[in-house]
Amino acid sequence: MSTDKDNREDGSMPDEPDELQISDTEKQRIINILNKMMELGIGSIYGEEEEGVPDALVDCASRIRACRAACCTFTFALTKDEVKKGMVKHNPDKPFFIARNAEGYCTHLDISTLTCTIWEDRPLRCRRYDCSEDGKVKDIPEI
Repeated sequence: MSTDKDNREDGSMPDEPDELQISDTEKQRIINILNKMMELGIGSIYGEEEEGVPDALVDCASRIRACRAACCTFTFALTKDEVKKGMVKHNPDKPFFIARNAEGYCTHLDISTLTCTIWEDRPLRCRRYDCSEDGKVKDIPEI
């Protein structure tokens, strides 16, 4: 629950997530409310990406067979610009999160070749992801 220390001198609440002091229980309640709003079609979530961050330099071709496109299973919200451009499919049941197929992979992944079908227009989150820095997949050898 919010406390007096969360309020500013002018009585307003902080807007930056890092400034908010809420419990894990409160965070989960907010997530549940947002999910329900999306289910009801009265809410959507956009991703926010920092400006000026360069694309990651990853040799996907040499790693893809070993990692089996682990990055293509991540769940994230698209930015407003990505949604406006209309190049990236989003989940209609959970707007505006990236769409997934039945196996849990991004719908833009060609499963037979493990390649991205929208590589030049892929979301910023995909462009900036560096699997060599991710503890879950960084130790996968290049082939």
